[in-house]
Amino acid sequence: MPTVGDVYKLIDDFAPFSTQDKFDNSGLLVGSMNAPADRTGVCLDITGKIVEEAIKKDIQLIVSHHPVIFHKLGALEHTNPVFTLARYGISAICAHTNVDMAKGGISDIMLELLDFKGEAQVLEPINPDGSGYGRIVELDIAADAEGLAKRCRKAFGCSVVRYYDSGRVIRTVAVCSGAGGSEENVEYAAKRGVDALITGDVKHSGFMEAVNRGITVIDAGHFHTENIVCPQLAAEIEKLGGEVEVLENSIDVVSYI
Repeated sequence: MPTVGDVYKLIDDFAPFSTQDKFDNSGLLVGSMNAPADRTGVCLDITGKIVEEAIKKDIQLIVSHHPVIFHKLGALEHTNPVFTLARYGISAICAHTNVDMAKGGISDIMLELLDFKGEAQVLEPINPDGSGYGRIVELDIAADAEGLAKRCRKAFGCSVVRYYDSGRVIRTVAVCSGAGGSEENVEYAAKRGVDALITGDVKHSGFMEAVNRGITVIDAGHFHTENIVCPQLAAEIEKLGGEVEVLENSIDVVSYI
C-alpha cells in the first residue's frame, strides 16, 4: 500500500515542489514520508471541519492545495488544525503554487472546463523551465464579456460572477486561478495584449485598472477557480492503489444572496 512518500513523489513528478514560488510553503507539512497512506483525503483548505471528517473516516493523509502552515507559527493552539493533525497522526501534504504553475495544473484545468481548445502560452513565466502562472489562449470564436462570464459560471459552478465589460470583442483570453485580480496582475495581463482576464479576488483597484487599460476582467472567485483541482489530484493519487476521497467539507464557506 502507498506511503506518504509515494504520494509526495507522484505529485512532485508532475508539479515539482522545487518550482513553488518563493513566498510559498508547499510540501510535506505534517507527518512522515514513511507513514502509511492507505486512505487519502483531498481538499482545497485543511480546516478544523476537514480534520474532523478525516478522523471519522480513518484518513491517514490529507492532500490540500492551500498550505495548512503558511506563515511561521509562534504558538500552536488547540484550535489550529495542525494541532489536531499531529495529535491524531494524520499527515498533510500541501501542493500550492507548484500546482498553479504546472503543465496540466489548475490553469490548464480552467482551460479544459471552459472548453478553450487553442494552443496555450504561459501568462507569466516564473521558472527556468518556462512554467509559471496562468495561460493565454486564442478563442476559436470571438466572445463578448457577458457571454464569457456566463461560461465561467457554468464551467466553475459559481454562485456569482463579477465582471467589467470593456466593450471589446474578445478573441484572446488569459486565465489565472485564485488571487489574480490585483491591479498589478491586471496591468500585466493587459501588457500581454489579451482582451480579457479570467481570475479571482479582483480588487476595486483591479477593476479600475481594467477600465484604464480597456480590457475585460472576470472575477469567477478564488474558491471556484481553484477547487477544481481537487478531483484532478484525487485521480492522480488513485494511481497508487490506495483509497482516495475528495473530502466533503471542501466547500465554499461564503454565502451569497
